[in-house]
Amino acid sequence: MAGKVVVLGSINIDLLVSTPRLPCAGETVSGISLTRQLGGKGANQAVGAARAGAPCILLAAVGMDQDGSAMVAALDSYGVDTGRVRATSSATGCAVVATSPIDNQIIHIAGANSDVDAAMAAQVDLGPDDVCLAQMETPVAATAALFQNARAAGACTILNAAPASIAALSLLPLCDLLIVNEGELAVLAGSDAGLALDDDSLLSSRRLLGLQPDQSLLVTLGAKGLAIIKADEIQRIAGRQATVVDTTGAGDCFCGYLAAGLARGDAIGRAAVEANAAASIAIRSLGAAASIPGRDAVLQSLECHPDISSTT
Repeated sequence: MAGKVVVLGSINIDLLVSTPRLPCAGETVSGISLTRQLGGKGANQAVGAARAGAPCILLAAVGMDQDGSAMVAALDSYGVDTGRVRATSSATGCAVVATSPIDNQIIHIAGANSDVDAAMAAQVDLGPDDVCLAQMETPVAATAALFQNARAAGACTILNAAPASIAALSLLPLCDLLIVNEGELAVLAGSDAGLALDDDSLLSSRRLLGLQPDQSLLVTLGAKGLAIIKADEIQRIAGRQATVVDTTGAGDCFCGYLAAGLARGDAIGRAAVEANAAASIAIRSLGAAASIPGRDAVLQSLECHPDISSTT
């Protein structure tokens, strides 16, 4: 491993409700189970990076409460460096997650995640082999400060613009790689959510975002795999067949694994292949961080069923 992964993001206590199908508006359905688990995009992605074998530091905040202590202990158990996780007077962030084999619905309460600030970005030394990863569940100013420091050190910066928010547009000049799903791309690029994501459309979206030649766009496409859009080429990686139990956290698993691959020195295509395989394993079991596989399982999966990619 050449570099480390530094994740700035949220930590939540996830109240995970499993149900055969999600309710429509005004409807009540019977659930199967209720569990309390580690969650939050920052925490999940840090676990993904650590499970992929990268040294991983998490910059985040929790409350001075039982949930905060439990979530930090869970992160420690996955090998994430939590020495820079701050305890504040706010309550630990919380998410109510209703999940079915097809989809999920999430209500998020920020709590202590709103206390993450620019000062946290100064708490870690960065080098040119390091990768900094952030999302949109913590204040934009904190992410901007981290990315500015990373740029000064020559480190790679990755923005996973999730949940979808136009506030992410202000961070685009600071990121080397932007990761979005179809819905998030539509919000940022101003496209119709139902737009066909053919090569011309993806290249057009890249131009609408104003990305520079040295910046890359990666769009996750669910069962259809993903596309990496650079200035002069598009690389597509096919989806992998899997029996879906719970899609919660699959995107976070992907982002953490991708960051670890880049910190290892892998080319983005190779890192994405491994991240794609990891996410396809994660959706086969319940939970977010709890479903993220170790790297040995991912490599074994790739030996048995290699990913198919194409470049145009």
